[in-house]
Amino acid sequence: MQSQKVPKANKFLFLSPFEESPEGDRGKGFRVLSFFLTPYILFFIILLAALVQYPKAELHLLMNANHTSFNDFFFRNYTEIGGGWLPFVFLGLLLLYRYSWTIYLLAAQFFGGIVSVIAKRTFDEPRPLLYFQENFPEISLPLVEGVRVHYAHSFPSGYTITGFALFFGLALIFKKRWLSLLFFVMAALVGYSRIYLSQHFAIDVLVGSAIGVISAWVCYPLLEKMDNKWGKKSLANSFIKKNEHYLLKIKNKVLSLQSKNYWNIA
Repeated sequence: MQSQKVPKANKFLFLSPFEESPEGDRGKGFRVLSFFLTPYILFFIILLAALVQYPKAELHLLMNANHTSFNDFFFRNYTEIGGGWLPFVFLGLLLLYRYSWTIYLLAAQFFGGIVSVIAKRTFDEPRPLLYFQENFPEISLPLVEGVRVHYAHSFPSGYTITGFALFFGLALIFKKRWLSLLFFVMAALVGYSRIYLSQHFAIDVLVGSAIGVISAWVCYPLLEKMDNKWGKKSLANSFIKKNEHYLLKIKNKVLSLQSKNYWNIA
């Protein structure tokens, strides 16, 4: 009997998300992820062009001009996806499905966080509020009530790094077209929220988004290495297995009541 040829693992790190699928569709991964990467590349080019066209202070005012009560409420809370308690909610939910997914996303955010700390300490750029106070004291930035605005370590945006690492990582995990597009929109909104709240300039968000995407990409082989029996386990499966005897008793009890028409009250 002729033995089947086993495809070799991709030796190039940056190609890992696009490995040939078991069905032989080599381009499937790329086509799906293009629903994240294509709008992201457009986002990157447009924002980069704006940075070339306008001074950073003028661009910040242009991007920060549409304050409404709804926008204030939305972005004040939505921005927490990038650095508050909400990322842990995402990771906690993923634990219910697969341990390896949570570990991978934690690794991507840790990698991005290390880069963020090094860059912030190296450049130590002032944030918008301090920058305008020192250079344009006659201009008052529109601030959002209830948001503590920071003054230092503006470059790059750590929240944007976390947002893009999280959502591009989810796109790499699920590889669904409409989900990839949705994840890009959610990541981009995290980035814009940092400008809206005057926590960062556009350049901080642009570089932060790139670091986040690269972090998720670089850490992707970790997910593949954990794609084994342990990595596929989840809290839900562990709970079911541990309590299988009790769950079976409950199931049998319900079936017994149904057979006796216990629920029929007509």
